[in-house]
Amino acid sequence: MSIILECIRCVGRGERGRKPLSFDQAYQVMDQYLDDKIDDDQMAMLMMLIRVNNETAAEIAGFTKAFHQRLAKITVDIDWPCYAGKKSKLDSNGQQQGLPWNLLAASILAKAGYKVLLHGHLDSGSDRVHTQHYLQQLHIETATNIPDAERLITASGIAYLPLASFAPTAEKMLNWKKRYGLRTPMNTVVRGLNPGGAKYGIRGSFHPGFQELHAAIETNIGRSNCSVASFKGVSGESEYNPRVSQTIWTSDSKCLQAHYWKEMYNEQITTPNLCPLGTTTADKQQMANHVVASLAVVLFTKLKDKQQATTEAYRLWEAFCSQH
Repeated sequence: MSIILECIRCVGRGERGRKPLSFDQAYQVMDQYLDDKIDDDQMAMLMMLIRVNNETAAEIAGFTKAFHQRLAKITVDIDWPCYAGKKSKLDSNGQQQGLPWNLLAASILAKAGYKVLLHGHLDSGSDRVHTQHYLQQLHIETATNIPDAERLITASGIAYLPLASFAPTAEKMLNWKKRYGLRTPMNTVVRGLNPGGAKYGIRGSFHPGFQELHAAIETNIGRSNCSVASFKGVSGESEYNPRVSQTIWTSDSKCLQAHYWKEMYNEQITTPNLCPLGTTTADKQQMANHVVASLAVVLFTKLKDKQQATTEAYRLWEAFCSQH
């Protein structure tokens, strides 16, 4: 029996007979699909069945590894997926609120010497505010492929890489949602692609349970030395909300851990005179807290200590404010 039929039968049987794919099954079926040995309709059927049953870390890890095998290897410090965007909201003056402040945090880390690769995708027609709309304000260039991303990162420390430029098949699979009306497990896969092979990464998501799932993928892949922090992000984006208390999940190729972080919103936080993203005066305090919190969670993947990470985040933020 072919691997695709084996997998469809595995997840598509009745309630008592069905079971999730193993890591090996998931890897093999995605590997064959990427080699054009499996038709789109068969793969779409499998993805929808897995979505209905709720994807597992082993399944997502297997799919992700198949993509990893095909990606060029470059040198990056921080992997920053940006796929959700943020809900569009206008204030009473018609100005945009809820800007992609995670982009500012990424820019600050790049100026501090870290090599940062942002990657993402936004559905055509979406009204969400996305990082790709604000790249020019922070002088962040868009790469055409992975080697080009490495060139840009070498020059400026940061680059944005569209999903279509390094995994066009993944983009096509994301668009199956428009045809079938359901998101597929690819929404989970793309956040873990880590096209730069970074040492550290963050994973923002929205739905309960997915925070642990995104982190657990790293321990299931078994190939990764990437230290990941996964959390409930603002609108599902990789931006940390300092107004909430939540569990942050961290993982690497060895273990998965849970860390409870209390609310960390600071009413006395320093704010800059100017914000390159155009944040209004009324929103500067919120922006500052979101940036510092996002910096802290990224630095936590490296330092492994919340206090140290938060202290360093404030140091970087104060340095930014002194220049703006």
